Amino acid sequence: MTPPSADRGGRVAGRQIRRLVEALDEPSGREDRFLSTVAEAVLARRLLEAGCTIDIERLTAGGRHADFYVRASTVECWVHVKRVGAPHAIESTAPLPPVLAGLSSITRPVAVAVRWSPTADDAQLQSLRAALDPFVREASVGDELVARAEDGAWLGAARIVAPTADGTVSVRTGIDAGWEAAIPRVQRLLRKAYSQFMPGAVNVICIASDSSAAYDAVETALLGSIIERWDRIPPRGHRVAHGRAEDGFWARGQYEMSSLVAWFPVDGSSPARIWERAPHGTPHVRDGAVASLMTRVLDDTKDDHHSSSSS
Repeated sequence: MTPPSADRGGRVAGRQIRRLVEALDEPSGREDRFLSTVAEAVLARRLLEAGCTIDIERLTAGGRHADFYVRASTVECWVHVKRVGAPHAIESTAPLPPVLAGLSSITRPVAVAVRWSPTADDAQLQSLRAALDPFVREASVGDELVARAEDGAWLGAARIVAPTADGTVSVRTGIDAGWEAAIPRVQRLLRKAYSQFMPGAVNVICIASDSSAAYDAVETALLGSIIERWDRIPPRGHRVAHGRAEDGFWARGQYEMSSLVAWFPVDGSSPARIWERAPHGTPHVRDGAVASLMTRVLDDTKDDHHSSSSS
């Protein structure tokens, strides 16, 4: 690992990220621990490049540690880095059969996770498509369908995942579809990070993933599942409005010390995202300062990827 260019000859990196460098140069133990160290090293470099001073494994409350204690001018915060690994694909990595790919031509702004039997022949795939077509057109977000042959054999399944900004159906398969099952795992990571918070300070949870495919799972774990809201006027092009269920990490006012959560793909395949929890009344000035700092650290296009969410 080369020292960050803003690090004045590498002296800060030499003192502060030696543990990370050693772990990368001589990996041992589980692969997921090594990849977690990679994520920490990527974030450490970005912090240093942004002119921050960092302390690693800083003691918090109850004998626990934060991955980084960060200072930049008058701003300081405690950063907790958690990596969520890619889920295993539920089915084969074979391409989507053409007959099922035709679902993407249906005019409806939703994402649909689709699975199919790897042993299905052409006639069975046609039967699956016939079952999925009306489901994709009419089902509500969160609805699932399992299709079976006359003899009870499993042909495939589908789930309406979420509304999209596109005019037609977005079909998800393989690992992209499997990320939905990772939502409980992301919530466990959020709770683990929360248990390491420094009371009375600004704490930031940074969820890292190997690619950009984890974004929806992280947002859902934090804000809650997408549900239909019949008490709201739907946006143009949508038949129904949508909101969030109260099953997110921030729902119902729980985990009140958590005000900032960030996500970034280690491979840099898409911009990072920061969610700032909107407190009741006047926003906390120090939280806003930390949010601005982390936005600058993680993503140069901050105006497009910095969002707020009410608790």
